[in-house]
Amino acid sequence: WHVANVSNVEKVWLAEQKLEQEKKKLEEYTHTLKEERQKEELLRLQQEQGLVAPRKERVDFLYEQQETAASAYLLGKPVELKPEDHDIKKVEHLPGSNFLNGQNNLSSSHNEEFNKMNNDPLVMMRAKEQEALKRILDNPLKMKQIRGTVQPPQPAAAGRAA
Repeated sequence: WHVANVSNVEKVWLAEQKLEQEKKKLEEYTHTLKEERQKEELLRLQQEQGLVAPRKERVDFLYEQQETAASAYLLGKPVELKPEDHDIKKVEHLPGSNFLNGQNNLSSSHNEEFNKMNNDPLVMMRAKEQEALKRILDNPLKMKQIRGTVQPPQPAAAGRAA
């Protein structure tokens, strides 16, 4: 192990970068935890003062949407852009707006069933098996060979014994 070796320097640098990322994640986690605790404390104080009606403890946090901060975007976190509802409502009455309804805005249940039956890999495999079986059954030479292997040949000795 030599300090001037480029691969060793790279390993050390990568390890340092990993540690820095872990520190940033930990700081971000502690920051969000502090914010949540402050919000809970403010809500509790408001409930004690009577400014806000007390809520029952439920699983509302599952349904709350997290706000994407500009700092999160700058840190490289993905931001999901959702289409505006009012844009869809503007074109609802125009011809061709039937494509706006349905799953993925382009299909209907009839189309989905058709796609399931025609694009399903298992259905395709079964269809190929059926085609291969039909080809074998339609081939008289192959069927004779199969019958010969399944049914043992009739003994010729039975005719001589009489």
